[in-house]
Amino acid sequence: MAIQVNNHQEVTSTVNKSERLFLRNNKNPEFQALFSERRVLLMIGDALIVVLAVCVAVLLWHQTDSSGFNFAIDFREHWYWFPSMLGGWWLLAGLNDLYYIPSSFDKLTSAMRVATVGLINLAIYLALFSLIPQDLPRDIFLYFLLMVWPAITLWRWIYAELFSRFQHRVLIVGTGMRGQSLFKTLKEAPKLNYQVLGYVDDQTGSEKIDDGLDVIGKAADLPNLIRQLQIHEVAVAIDRRLSKDLFESLVECQANGVRVSLMSDIYQELYRKVPIEYIDPSWALYAMQNRLVFKRLDLGLKRVLDLILVSVGLLILAPIFPLLALAIRLDSSGPIFYRQIRCGRAGKPFSIYKFRTMVSDAEKDGKPQWATKNDQRITRVGRFMRKTRLDELPQLINVLRGEMSIIGPRPERPEFVKELQQEIPYYRTRLMVKPGLTGWAQIHYPYGNTVEDALIKLQYDFYYLRYWSLWLDLYIIFRTFAVVLQFKGT
Repeated sequence: MAIQVNNHQEVTSTVNKSERLFLRNNKNPEFQALFSERRVLLMIGDALIVVLAVCVAVLLWHQTDSSGFNFAIDFREHWYWFPSMLGGWWLLAGLNDLYYIPSSFDKLTSAMRVATVGLINLAIYLALFSLIPQDLPRDIFLYFLLMVWPAITLWRWIYAELFSRFQHRVLIVGTGMRGQSLFKTLKEAPKLNYQVLGYVDDQTGSEKIDDGLDVIGKAADLPNLIRQLQIHEVAVAIDRRLSKDLFESLVECQANGVRVSLMSDIYQELYRKVPIEYIDPSWALYAMQNRLVFKRLDLGLKRVLDLILVSVGLLILAPIFPLLALAIRLDSSGPIFYRQIRCGRAGKPFSIYKFRTMVSDAEKDGKPQWATKNDQRITRVGRFMRKTRLDELPQLINVLRGEMSIIGPRPERPEFVKELQQEIPYYRTRLMVKPGLTGWAQIHYPYGNTVEDALIKLQYDFYYLRYWSLWLDLYIIFRTFAVVLQFKGT
């Protein structure tokens, strides 16, 4: 039940109550580590295990080699194993989310991801070994894999067990919808061990608080609260501008080593999307300023990556195109390719190309319609192509022409854009870059045909625009293959 804060006596009473409750229940050791610091710790642990595994693999290899072992000579001859195996492991581990902190506490998920990295490593090695067998000792890699696989799995379990014992104590500034939504978000992340000790707000009384969390002070009380309750992080989730008193209190919190975070930034760390419903226009504008994805040099690098991928894709996929065309023609009457107007960068219309997956008169009345689950307009071959996303392949031509990118928000029809921007705040932000064949939203959320689905996908698109990098594009490409192999298309 929320406590109304009207005078100093009530504030002191509530603080003392929370302090006694905290001291009675706090049996966990004192520790604080940001997600970035935990990520570095995981990478260092992996590096130590990989390097040690390479050393032992070289030693074991020489135990079976009659030529004997000379430490200086043999490690000098095989020095390239260390950077190649470590770099390869870090790369594949990153692509498989082994450094994504919110899921690092799930032991089963971590074990599966380590196994996936091991299998991909094995597949890459076997491919290279078939090309240059004389330069790649088979036994060294097998010894390495047999050691690194269980060792890193064990290390991940130790990490999960260790960090699950440490609490991360939080105060939420703001009792409005943002604050209450943040409290619910932190409660739904139990493995991260957030302990929210209360709300802090100068303006209470108008909001209805039914989550059981107390209001334990005002802005001026923050410096005392962080000391008394040993707070690690102050989460700012107010629905108004910062007052002078609150700003000064937050600055003092930071000066005392307590992290001050915005609600939107915490949400992004946990879910890798932007909470569109709880941001204001000034934050949205600032979040888009000076982003790499809008700078000429980075746009040029992205375009180079597009052209390389299109060239490789057309070369590899060219033999498949005639087979798909034949399957479409045999399955149903009508054209093989399908052309439709979509919105490009800044809303500029262009014609998108796809393999036809629906009957030729899918929109008899001329009104645009979203595809639905078990849509009767989709042909048999079209259903398979949508599941595997093979129908998207002709869009490589759009990428080649510069109308699309390999990675970006999904290209939407002008009619739907006009409708959705009336319903969803900041919807036009997704038109700030070229649309893509695949994207951050596409790998995290299935095809949607409602306004609610469009809102969720916009949250992912906003995150992509804010945090774009070439690494993020490579990650999306890798995860897209996983989506295709799992038949998660529409």
